Amino acid sequence: MSAADSYRVYRSTSSCVGVSGSPLDTGISSADFTDETAGNGQTYYCVVTAVAEEDGETAQSDPSSEVEKTPSSDPPDRP
Repeated sequence: MSAADSYRVYRSTSSCVGVSGSPLDTGISSADFTDETAGNGQTYYCVVTAVAEEDGETAQSDPSSEVEKTPSSDPPDRP
């Protein structure tokens, strides 16, 4: 299989998120993705996989490095 046709995003509220569960979103066609369901003040851990499809077969890459983010409605104060 060659280049990615789409991406899958996996999210968890605990570290070591894996890809064994259901993805948060699938079929993402670009690197731009906004999680509209994330709650402010909650820490999330996310990984992304690339998906390639060829001759009716689907292959998913190993997950990316985990990213930790905590959304906030107000930006933090500058030091």
